[in-house]
Amino acid sequence: MDLKEYPFVIEASYFNQGLSGASTLKLRKGVADKLAQIQQSFEGKYRFKIWDGHRPREVQDAIYNAYYKKLAQENPEWDEAELHYATEQFVTKATNRKRIPPHATGGAVDLTLVDEHEEELDMGTEFDFFGPEAAPFYFQDRAFSELIHGNRLILREAMIASGFTPDEDEWWHFDYGDQLWALRADKPEAFYSEAT
Repeated sequence: MDLKEYPFVIEASYFNQGLSGASTLKLRKGVADKLAQIQQSFEGKYRFKIWDGHRPREVQDAIYNAYYKKLAQENPEWDEAELHYATEQFVTKATNRKRIPPHATGGAVDLTLVDEHEEELDMGTEFDFFGPEAAPFYFQDRAFSELIHGNRLILREAMIASGFTPDEDEWWHFDYGDQLWALRADKPEAFYSEAT
Protein backbone atom coordinates (compact mmCIF):
# COMPACT_ATOMS: atom_id res chain seq x y z
CA MET A 1 0.00 0.00 0.00
CA ASP A 2 1.15 3.51 -0.80
CA LEU A 3 1.44 5.25 2.58
CA LYS A 4 -0.01 8.44 1.12
CA GLU A 5 -3.34 6.70 1.71
CA TYR A 6 -2.73 6.90 5.46
CA PRO A 7 -2.54 9.85 7.91
CA PHE A 8 1.17 9.47 8.63
CA VAL A 9 3.96 12.02 8.19
CA ILE A 10 6.06 10.72 5.31
CA GLU A 11 9.73 11.51 4.71
CA ALA A 12 11.25 9.25 2.05
CA SER A 13 14.75 9.27 3.52
CA TYR A 14 16.56 7.23 0.88
CA PHE A 15 14.92 9.12 -1.98
CA ASN A 16 16.04 12.36 -0.32
CA GLN A 17 19.60 10.98 -0.06
CA GLY A 18 19.62 9.97 -3.74
CA LEU A 19 19.75 6.25 -2.91
CA SER A 20 16.26 5.44 -4.24
CA GLY A 21 14.47 6.57 -7.37
CA ALA A 22 11.03 6.32 -5.75
CA SER A 23 9.61 9.10 -3.59
CA THR A 24 6.67 6.95 -2.47
CA LEU A 25 6.81 4.74 0.59
CA LYS A 26 4.96 1.44 0.70
CA LEU A 27 4.21 -1.26 3.27
CA ARG A 28 2.12 -4.40 3.36
CA LYS A 29 -1.51 -3.46 3.95
CA GLY A 30 -1.60 -5.43 7.21
CA VAL A 31 1.41 -3.50 8.51
CA ALA A 32 0.08 -0.11 7.42
CA ASP A 33 -3.32 -0.84 8.98
CA LYS A 34 -1.67 -1.84 12.29
CA LEU A 35 0.30 1.41 12.31
CA ALA A 36 -2.88 3.40 11.64
CA GLN A 37 -4.54 1.69 14.63
CA ILE A 38 -1.59 2.44 16.88
CA GLN A 39 -1.56 6.07 15.76
CA GLN A 40 -5.27 6.35 16.46
CA SER A 41 -4.66 5.08 20.00
CA PHE A 42 -2.38 8.10 20.60
CA GLU A 43 -5.53 10.27 20.39
CA GLY A 44 -3.80 13.11 18.57
CA LYS A 45 -0.87 13.41 20.98
CA TYR A 46 1.57 11.70 18.58
CA ARG A 47 1.74 10.69 14.94
CA PHE A 48 4.11 8.40 13.11
CA LYS A 49 6.79 9.82 10.87
CA ILE A 50 7.84 7.08 8.49
CA TRP A 51 11.25 7.15 6.84
CA ASP A 52 11.26 3.80 5.08
CA GLY A 53 9.12 0.75 4.40
CA HIS A 54 9.36 -1.64 1.48
CA ARG A 55 12.84 -1.46 0.01
CA PRO A 56 13.75 -3.21 -3.26
CA ARG A 57 17.11 -4.98 -3.43
CA GLU A 58 18.66 -2.29 -5.64
CA VAL A 59 17.94 0.32 -2.95
CA GLN A 60 19.23 -2.01 -0.24
CA ASP A 61 22.40 -2.47 -2.29
CA ALA A 62 22.81 1.31 -2.69
CA ILE A 63 22.49 1.80 1.09
CA TYR A 64 24.99 -1.00 1.74
CA ASN A 65 27.52 0.45 -0.72
CA ALA A 66 27.14 3.99 0.65
CA TYR A 67 27.74 2.83 4.23
CA TYR A 68 30.66 0.61 3.14
CA LYS A 69 32.31 3.60 1.40
CA LYS A 70 31.74 5.79 4.46
CA LEU A 71 33.40 3.21 6.73
CA ALA A 72 36.28 2.78 4.27
CA GLN A 73 36.95 6.54 4.32
CA GLU A 74 36.75 6.70 8.11
CA ASN A 75 38.88 3.56 8.64
CA PRO A 76 41.54 3.37 5.91
CA GLU A 77 43.48 0.74 7.91
CA TRP A 78 40.63 -1.80 7.68
CA ASP A 79 40.83 -4.58 5.10
CA GLU A 80 37.89 -5.67 2.94
CA ALA A 81 36.75 -8.37 5.37
CA GLU A 82 36.66 -5.90 8.28
CA LEU A 83 34.71 -3.39 6.18
CA HIS A 84 32.13 -5.96 5.09
CA TYR A 85 31.73 -7.22 8.65
CA ALA A 86 31.26 -3.71 10.07
CA THR A 87 28.85 -2.73 7.30
CA GLU A 88 26.68 -5.79 7.83
CA GLN A 89 26.29 -4.96 11.52
CA PHE A 90 23.68 -2.42 10.40
CA VAL A 91 22.92 -2.99 6.70
CA THR A 92 21.95 -6.33 5.13
CA LYS A 93 23.86 -7.16 1.94
CA ALA A 94 21.31 -7.45 -0.87
CA THR A 95 23.28 -9.54 -3.37
CA ASN A 96 22.82 -12.87 -1.56
CA ARG A 97 19.66 -14.27 -3.21
CA LYS A 98 19.26 -16.85 -0.43
CA ARG A 99 18.85 -14.09 2.14
CA ILE A 100 15.86 -11.77 1.95
CA PRO A 101 16.53 -8.32 3.43
CA PRO A 102 13.68 -7.62 5.90
CA HIS A 103 12.68 -4.39 4.17
CA ALA A 104 12.29 -6.30 0.88
CA THR A 105 9.24 -8.04 2.37
CA GLY A 106 7.26 -4.87 3.06
CA GLY A 107 6.97 -6.03 6.67
CA ALA A 108 9.80 -3.90 8.10
CA VAL A 109 9.36 -0.22 8.88
CA ASP A 110 11.63 2.61 10.03
CA LEU A 111 9.77 5.29 11.95
CA THR A 112 9.60 7.71 14.83
CA LEU A 113 7.02 9.79 16.67
CA VAL A 114 6.16 13.44 16.11
CA ASP A 115 4.09 15.74 18.28
CA GLU A 116 1.00 17.72 17.28
CA HIS A 117 3.28 20.26 15.51
CA GLU A 118 4.99 17.46 13.53
CA GLU A 119 8.20 17.97 15.51
CA GLU A 120 10.13 14.75 16.11
CA LEU A 121 10.34 13.55 19.70
CA ASP A 122 13.92 13.48 20.96
CA MET A 123 15.13 9.91 20.51
CA GLY A 124 18.81 10.63 21.19
CA THR A 125 20.09 9.94 17.68
CA GLU A 126 19.05 10.65 14.14
CA PHE A 127 17.61 7.97 11.88
CA ASP A 128 20.30 5.64 10.52
CA PHE A 129 22.83 6.62 13.17
CA PHE A 130 24.97 3.50 13.16
CA GLY A 131 26.54 3.40 16.59
CA PRO A 132 25.89 2.04 20.09
CA GLU A 133 23.66 5.01 20.98
CA ALA A 134 21.07 3.74 18.46
CA ALA A 135 20.37 0.61 20.55
CA PRO A 136 16.87 0.92 22.05
CA PHE A 137 17.97 0.80 25.72
CA TYR A 138 21.25 2.72 25.40
CA PHE A 139 19.86 5.65 27.41
CA GLN A 140 18.03 3.56 30.02
CA ASP A 141 20.62 3.91 32.78
CA ARG A 142 21.86 7.37 31.93
CA ALA A 143 20.34 9.90 34.31
CA PHE A 144 20.76 12.83 31.91
CA SER A 145 18.50 11.21 29.34
CA GLU A 146 15.25 10.26 31.04
CA LEU A 147 13.34 12.15 28.34
CA ILE A 148 15.05 10.22 25.54
CA HIS A 149 14.55 6.90 27.28
CA GLY A 150 10.90 7.76 27.92
CA ASN A 151 10.30 8.73 24.30
CA ARG A 152 11.84 5.51 23.05
CA LEU A 153 9.69 3.52 25.48
CA ILE A 154 6.48 5.16 24.23
CA LEU A 155 7.34 4.10 20.67
CA ARG A 156 8.63 0.65 21.57
CA GLU A 157 5.79 -0.32 23.91
CA ALA A 158 3.10 0.82 21.47
CA MET A 159 4.67 -1.20 18.66
CA ILE A 160 5.21 -4.34 20.76
CA ALA A 161 1.65 -4.18 22.10
CA SER A 162 0.42 -4.38 18.50
CA GLY A 163 2.55 -7.41 17.61
CA PHE A 164 5.65 -5.78 16.11
CA THR A 165 9.11 -6.90 17.15
CA PRO A 166 11.86 -4.34 17.78
CA ASP A 167 15.38 -4.36 16.41
CA GLU A 168 18.20 -4.82 18.93
CA ASP A 169 20.48 -2.20 17.36
CA GLU A 170 18.13 0.43 15.88
CA TRP A 171 15.43 2.11 17.98
CA TRP A 172 13.54 3.12 14.79
CA HIS A 173 13.25 -0.34 13.15
CA PHE A 174 10.31 -2.70 13.71
CA ASP A 175 9.19 -5.89 11.97
CA TYR A 176 5.87 -7.60 11.44
CA GLY A 177 5.30 -10.79 9.45
CA ASP A 178 8.83 -11.04 8.06
CA GLN A 179 11.57 -13.52 8.96
CA LEU A 180 13.04 -11.40 11.78
CA TRP A 181 9.59 -11.05 13.30
CA ALA A 182 9.12 -14.85 13.12
CA LEU A 183 12.48 -15.43 14.79
CA ARG A 184 12.02 -12.87 17.56
CA ALA A 185 8.35 -13.71 18.19
CA ASP A 186 9.08 -17.45 18.20
CA LYS A 187 6.70 -18.08 15.28
CA PRO A 188 7.09 -21.16 13.07
CA GLU A 189 7.51 -19.07 9.92
CA ALA A 190 7.15 -15.64 8.36
CA PHE A 191 4.05 -14.91 6.33
CA TYR A 192 5.52 -12.09 4.24
CA SER A 193 8.03 -13.17 1.62
CA GLU A 194 9.93 -10.89 -0.71
CA ALA A 195 7.64 -8.34 -2.37
CA THR A 196 8.37 -7.33 -5.94
